[in-house]
Amino acid sequence: MKIAFVLNDLRLSGGVNVVLQHASRMAATGNDDVFLLIREEIDDTWFEPLIGKSVIVLPEAWQDDSYDIAIATYWETLLVLGEVKAESYVWFCQLYEDRFFPDRNPSISSMQIAGSIPLPVVTEAQWLRDLLLSENPDRSVEVVLNGVDKEIFTEKHHPHTPDRGFTVLVEGSLDAVAKNTAFAIEGSLRSTQATTITHVGNRPFDTEDSRYHFIQSGVSFQEMAELYRSHHVQVKTPLAEGMFGPPLEGFHCGLPAIVTPVTGAEEYIEDGVNSIVVLWDDTAGVGRAIDSLAVDHDLWKKLQKGARKTAQSWPNWDTQASLFRESLLRVAKTSKLTQSDLGNLGRTIQFADMMHWLAMRRLSDKSAGPRVMEELMFGASTPQESLLTRVVRKLKQSRSHI
Repeated sequence: MKIAFVLNDLRLSGGVNVVLQHASRMAATGNDDVFLLIREEIDDTWFEPLIGKSVIVLPEAWQDDSYDIAIATYWETLLVLGEVKAESYVWFCQLYEDRFFPDRNPSISSMQIAGSIPLPVVTEAQWLRDLLLSENPDRSVEVVLNGVDKEIFTEKHHPHTPDRGFTVLVEGSLDAVAKNTAFAIEGSLRSTQATTITHVGNRPFDTEDSRYHFIQSGVSFQEMAELYRSHHVQVKTPLAEGMFGPPLEGFHCGLPAIVTPVTGAEEYIEDGVNSIVVLWDDTAGVGRAIDSLAVDHDLWKKLQKGARKTAQSWPNWDTQASLFRESLLRVAKTSKLTQSDLGNLGRTIQFADMMHWLAMRRLSDKSAGPRVMEELMFGASTPQESLLTRVVRKLKQSRSHI
């Protein structure tokens, strides 16, 4: 079969990694020709060792081919699925992304409208299946949990016991509101027993605490696994997640966690068994949880034992990719929308989204509306660009001003 995953780009992220884990293993079996249809090229090669030569990457002119199944992987790719010629269309839903948008962001409504397009779905967590079915009970939805690369995320040797200091690992961008990374760092700094607080992120946290150490994000999976193995606890406190992967990776390296009760955590997090669960409004509680583990070594060993047990029973990517393909083929049989249907829906939603952005910009800058429209109508553009394409391009450039 010819199977195409439609992605915005191949920038390193948890969501892109999950897609590539499935795609690479499906292609490796030789049963399918697997394609990645990329909307925007990037100057990076982190993904090449993962996909090898089995997966075909098409960053341009991919509308000219045809496929058995085309798969949207993010809400924005739902809107361009009509540009792909395929027999069946499926949505691989890893998160209802409106949870990642700032309040009053116009894309919240656009994402929700796009998510209501009656496509069959494969998703990665039970809470997402329940949400999707509550909104559309007639939709076909199957759950395939994410796997773990057990050759990379492995304990190798037991992490050192916390006899000489207690080290804390925090991973996440400070600019992604839903990741809530600043809260995790602030809570960790409230600890009196932590001797080192390592942050892997997009920029340093503003603190003069000598215990804080920053590592620029973009580390390899192998380097991340070594960080898991060399610390005593991971603090991860997001507001929104799909399946919530990082603590599970840490568990495979013998690292217990302090987490918030975020969506997806219910798949494997057990308070007092493999983790300590804290609330989102309690930075002092994060510090107390760290101190309790640093002081009570029996408690730390108990959570480490629980983390190992969870990891031992968790499936690897080979198993999950096989299940993903089976689910994909089943739900694809229920796909009813044609390429024309999806094209019309996508263009309508995109146009409404752009007009919403334009209205917001108009409210914040009274001269912006006429100026933007003048640029769209009379500004430089290539002969092939439609007005809608220019609307999208210009307003994406202006979104940062809203």
